[in-house]
Amino acid sequence: MPTLQQIEQSLNLAYPFSDACSYDNVGLLVGRKDKEVKRVLIALDVTHAVIEEATALGADLILSHHPVIFHEIKSVTDKDYTGSLLLSLAQKDIAVISLHTNFDKGENGNNDQLALCLGAKNYQKIEDGFATLFDLEKEMDIAAFALQVKSALGDKVVRTIGEGKVKKVIAACGAGIGEELILLAKEQNAVIVTADIKHNYAVMARDLGVKVVETTHYAGEWGFTERMKKILAERFSLETFISQHNINPYG
Repeated sequence: MPTLQQIEQSLNLAYPFSDACSYDNVGLLVGRKDKEVKRVLIALDVTHAVIEEATALGADLILSHHPVIFHEIKSVTDKDYTGSLLLSLAQKDIAVISLHTNFDKGENGNNDQLALCLGAKNYQKIEDGFATLFDLEKEMDIAAFALQVKSALGDKVVRTIGEGKVKKVIAACGAGIGEELILLAKEQNAVIVTADIKHNYAVMARDLGVKVVETTHYAGEWGFTERMKKILAERFSLETFISQHNINPYG
């Protein structure tokens, strides 16, 4: 059986931790490097429900997209949410490895997975990998495209900014939209597919005539789970499970 260190090193080769944003926290976040791993649970988020699921499955490791430790912490107690998660993980001897922005921007990472899910045949990484540009097979109305996005991602609700036809698409998963990307979309006459758009950027996009399709953060990044399952299967003899309890918080 591989150790946590071997799994971490292998994932680092696929999606270098050094590529993560300076504010990020990736790699082995909880666990002993020499711990042997037989079963892995893959999830976007580490929650109490996911920890209980891992326990029921006998998983030694949770491989998450969002880091269980993100902001600086000065103590680990049950008085705060992160502390309660860490105490539960330690008590149950479950490790956590997280791949976050290094996966978002990586080859076949979240933005590429989002583009492929939306039907991209050929695509181009832009914005230092934090967005992916591609063409739809045929031009369509943004309302029809929004329905396509909703169906492809299995999302219950999507929101749109702007009207008219779309052909070029910029996939920017998570909270990936800012002024630079809006200006690029205007230049390319492209629609942006993203999530968690801030009000000021929504106003800017509307004012500049830039079209946006907004999904939930969860739906736009779910491709992480299938990609990680494939990578682990190629590199190790492990039992891997995709979480059934890490669900979209919006239903």
